[in-house]
Amino acid sequence: MRILLLVPFLLLTKWGLAQNKVEHTFWVDGICGMCEERIESAIDVSGVVYSDWDRETKKLFVVYKPAKIEESELHRLINAVGHDTEASKASEEAYSKVHSCCKYREDDTH
Repeated sequence: MRILLLVPFLLLTKWGLAQNKVEHTFWVDGICGMCEERIESAIDVSGVVYSDWDRETKKLFVVYKPAKIEESELHRLINAVGHDTEASKASEEAYSKVHSCCKYREDDTH
């Protein structure tokens, strides 16, 4: 009888843990609304529940499921569309594809 009661509890616990979400905020460089769209679209993937990049603070607030996506992958996806994060820098190739009005690095002119 104990086993019959334990099995549903274990299944519910496993299901509950899989549904855990993490809220995280980190810095992402950018300038304008086009940057905001690009950054938020880059992480519009399975495992990301919500994202919002603030142009003034350059902070990205993201809610994600760590069972489906790791934080490092979020940084990689953002770098791939040409934006630097606090953890990593976009490649020169990816950055060169950013629209000219979105060039945020100091050595670039707008």
